[in-house]
Amino acid sequence: MSSGFVTGPHRVDQPHPDLVDGLTDLWGRVSVAGGAVGFRPSDPLEKVREAAAKVVDDVSQRRAFLITVGRDRELVGAAVLTPQSLPARAHTGELSWLMVDPDLQGTGWGRQLHDAVLAQAQAVGLTQLELITRSGQDLERYYEALGWVERGRWPGAVRLDDGDTRDEVWLTRDT
Repeated sequence: MSSGFVTGPHRVDQPHPDLVDGLTDLWGRVSVAGGAVGFRPSDPLEKVREAAAKVVDDVSQRRAFLITVGRDRELVGAAVLTPQSLPARAHTGELSWLMVDPDLQGTGWGRQLHDAVLAQAQAVGLTQLELITRSGQDLERYYEALGWVERGRWPGAVRLDDGDTRDEVWLTRDT
């Protein structure tokens, strides 16, 4: 990993042909480092690629917004905002993914991505957001410091390995 200049956050309006590869690489690095991004460190990269391709398709079809951070032509941070499509929930959205390269953990880029997602949500008229994360990494405290409120837990819903289960944690916040 280079130590070059980091830029962003940037909203992706027209996905680049290499975006699936870049998002797959980032998602894979975060997963291998134990990040709470939906995959286990041992999951095959092809499964990660499928998820990345779905995100890029959702962005292309205007079903989601992707906010990115880059360094030397490499994706090192990403956040996905997905507005709800049902009329009764049109004022809400989900912070579907927020990930920063392990080399940039603790440098403030996660907060910048988060704040860019909030600004995007406000710009498109969303007034409430939800997110789901897992327990065991102190993410609840991280998000609570950013104004999120824990609304519930599903004990044991996340199984990382045999004997390693975590709670799924649901949080919400106003924009």
